[in-house]
Amino acid sequence: MTLARAVALACAVLIALPLTRVQAQSDSMDAQEPVHGKAFFPGNGAGWTVGYPSVDVDVGRYTAVHDFFTPLNYLFLRVHTSMNTGIPHFALSADMNWLPSVSANPSVSFLGQIDPLSRESNFYLSGGAGLITAHNGNAFAGWVQVVVAYRTRIHELAPFVQVGHALTTSQRVEFLVGVAHPLAPYLFHVP
Repeated sequence: MTLARAVALACAVLIALPLTRVQAQSDSMDAQEPVHGKAFFPGNGAGWTVGYPSVDVDVGRYTAVHDFFTPLNYLFLRVHTSMNTGIPHFALSADMNWLPSVSANPSVSFLGQIDPLSRESNFYLSGGAGLITAHNGNAFAGWVQVVVAYRTRIHELAPFVQVGHALTTSQRVEFLVGVAHPLAPYLFHVP
């Protein structure tokens, strides 16, 4: 399977994944549906097997630091999607990260992440592990990352810092320093 097909398949699964509630509940559950966007907010997970996806659009500066080399700095554009699971403080996320001055092809990552703080807090902290493309030829590579963000009340913007490292022979640490803006969340469920 080519990389493009693998990425397309993974994106289709994330979009078409049947997101169902653990049990059928009355209309009182509808009051708990998400409000208009909140960056890095996978939801509270109450009553869900896998929650509704939230989508953020991010922009900022990408820096890659290699041993003994001058750091590489580029503008990045990213689409970040996260979904809650029924496990408290555990979410799934997927990112498509573009470096326009380097390539038209995005790197794509899929992660399981732990977010220990209250999801209603203005501060966001998560650590996760998963897979990323564009770090080991055409194959997926292991990936670990930590994200720290502050959700402001100014147009729902959230400045953030992400530190990541591909688990390959490369000795580079990657930093994203940027601003996230949520898109309106979507709630998919099977009636």
